Amino acid sequence: MGRSRVGIQLMGEPQAEVDVYLAGLLSHGFEARRMSPGEREIARAGKQDILVFAGRYRPDHHVPARLSDLVGPLKARTILFLSDMDPRSFVAFEQAGFSFINVTTDLSAKSLVALIAQVDPHAVYQASKAAALRSSVSNGIADAVVDLFGRLRANPVAPALEESARQRRAMNELIGKSPMSVWIDLIQNYHDGTAQHCALVSGYTLAFARALGAGERQTGRLFDAAFFHDVGKAMIPLEILDKPGALDAAEWEIMKRHVVHGYDILSRDADTNGEIARVARDHHEYLDGSGYPLGIRAGEIDDITRIITICDIFAALTERRAYKPPKPAEEAYSILLSMAGAKLDPDLVRVFERVAAECDGGRRPVLSAA
Repeated sequence: MGRSRVGIQLMGEPQAEVDVYLAGLLSHGFEARRMSPGEREIARAGKQDILVFAGRYRPDHHVPARLSDLVGPLKARTILFLSDMDPRSFVAFEQAGFSFINVTTDLSAKSLVALIAQVDPHAVYQASKAAALRSSVSNGIADAVVDLFGRLRANPVAPALEESARQRRAMNELIGKSPMSVWIDLIQNYHDGTAQHCALVSGYTLAFARALGAGERQTGRLFDAAFFHDVGKAMIPLEILDKPGALDAAEWEIMKRHVVHGYDILSRDADTNGEIARVARDHHEYLDGSGYPLGIRAGEIDDITRIITICDIFAALTERRAYKPPKPAEEAYSILLSMAGAKLDPDLVRVFERVAAECDGGRRPVLSAA
């Protein structure tokens, strides 16, 4: 995360074609520019930059030995994205040590981004984050969720379902613009801890619904339950919610009341007084009966609550707070695994591995639940 931005340096002709790639990369959030394919220009490129030879292949110009001398130590970060290259020339460039060559007929910006991801996956991560940060959607989510809890503290009236529907559309849009791991980074910049947490749980729930193959209606039910699951925290004193250290026994008893407060608030409205209110009350219950507030057991906990509980725990582990750093997705998922069977539904935990892998940037399976 601390690495400087990777620059994409584009060279080639005709200019109109290269400009199309440049515009595509800029729209994806990359720091990209055109440059002349000369030794002085390339010498000014950063060590982490990626060189892209784009446009039309010219046998007299794109000579393996010549380009090797030209790019020097940046050969390992050089992409050949040239149209009309014949198979013999492709082999010659491979033998000269060029590893990233477009061999398909797809010469779109999307195909170029795929090659950039092979050279440096983190460059794509950085670009996605930059694109998402430019989006007003992320600010809209933050403001709306913070505003929701501000209004609840002032007047605990059950929020309208339309509010969660708007947020689901916004979160779907934002997650669609960037990898899940980028979206999480954005949400963790929230200045209100409860809003941050509810947004994270909601986002994880959207991803979990996809992993479970849920339809539109079921996804909507899950999201509504996730979005409102912690509304009862609006009734908890801010000095407890914002305490920078561990809560003492008395404070913890007050904190645990948020589930009952949430149930009370949501039960006052016909749209939220059933399933959504029940999830707000029961999302800290465990299969072995060790949860709160009622200590109910396996058969008494419905599937939607089991799903939200997993997302809630994972969010609490991976979010950044003043008193703790975020746990990596792999470590957080291993904690879920340790709870599977006794406290959490093992089948659901197994499916949630896909979500945890997305949060890890999709680089590898996080762990095996088998």
